[in-house]
Amino acid sequence: MMRRFGHIIVAVVALMAAFACQRRPLENLESATSRVIVKCLWEVSVYPDGIKPDGISLYFFRDGAYYSSITTSNVDSCEVQLPVGHYKMYMINQSPEEYWRVTFQNMTSFDNASASLTETSVRWVTRSDDEAVVENPDKLLCVGVSDEFEITQEMTEEYQYYYSTWKNIRRRNGRSTTKAGGSDTTDPEEAYYEERIQYYTIRIPVYPKNTVSQLWVTIYAGNIGALQSMRAFNSGMARTWELTKKTTASERAIQLINANQWTLTYDDRPLGIGHVDGIITTFGLPDGEQPSATRDSTLNVSALLVDNSTIANYTFNVGDKMQVLEPNPGYRNLYRLVFGSATDPIITFPDVRPEGGGGFTAGVEDWEDEIEVEMKL
Repeated sequence: MMRRFGHIIVAVVALMAAFACQRRPLENLESATSRVIVKCLWEVSVYPDGIKPDGISLYFFRDGAYYSSITTSNVDSCEVQLPVGHYKMYMINQSPEEYWRVTFQNMTSFDNASASLTETSVRWVTRSDDEAVVENPDKLLCVGVSDEFEITQEMTEEYQYYYSTWKNIRRRNGRSTTKAGGSDTTDPEEAYYEERIQYYTIRIPVYPKNTVSQLWVTIYAGNIGALQSMRAFNSGMARTWELTKKTTASERAIQLINANQWTLTYDDRPLGIGHVDGIITTFGLPDGEQPSATRDSTLNVSALLVDNSTIANYTFNVGDKMQVLEPNPGYRNLYRLVFGSATDPIITFPDVRPEGGGGFTAGVEDWEDEIEVEMKL
């Protein structure tokens, strides 16, 4: 009797093994997709204040062609269903429609997707034919590009088999079938299939990085008490960021440092020496360049003096004077320009009679009717 019972056990085990090795016909399953979870791993260097974006957009490319995109408020972990194929993927924070200083192009082309600064028009800027005057970028434009990944026929079949079986068990137990994972089931069979669903789920990590840097300009001046307001434009800056190539394109642009973006500090009040600081956001230099003496770029400065009628204009050659320093928290780079020093100011403003008390005012904007005077450095 015991020998016969042993033969029965062996037969059952053999039968189970045969079924386990049998290829499951895909037409009997719910769909030919696998569960993919994109994990956005936000670093403190990107969001130093701990506040993450309230949305992200994901773009999927299957077998070399655009497949689909999704915008979601699930900024840490987003679940999608994808069929068999070889995939590339990138993401941006928010959606393209939520940016007003940046225009997105070719978002359905993995290699050519880009973001360009929006063109603006100001009367006081002189420009060349190949440089547009642009808005400065928003503080944050984060981009993440995943490693390539593949979903095979076997992966979809295994996932769908365990998922379909799990749903049937859940229905039998009178439980919801909307999502698998993290349940507190006490049914060992249900727990087993749930564990297999988790095993066959594909997890794709993405590390979003901010594409936006800062440009910080400092100019030391004598007779700084004669300064009422200041504005400037910087040529030879990058207009376009190539999203998946993680660098700037060749297109050049002129960026503005407006009057409200400058601050004044006295270094030696009795001698009238001080400096002004202007800080703006930027994509950096075109073509992924580093500062060099061969770069033909200039910083053009206009200073409105305290008589409210005289504008002193200065042109500074930038070239290799720009330094690339460790960024302030949240930014990609810090581009730094310093002209002169507290002991050797690079310019001295002319003496003029103040109108109505004078003094530095960051908010003065409309200078179009004043007298302009070119000042030699």
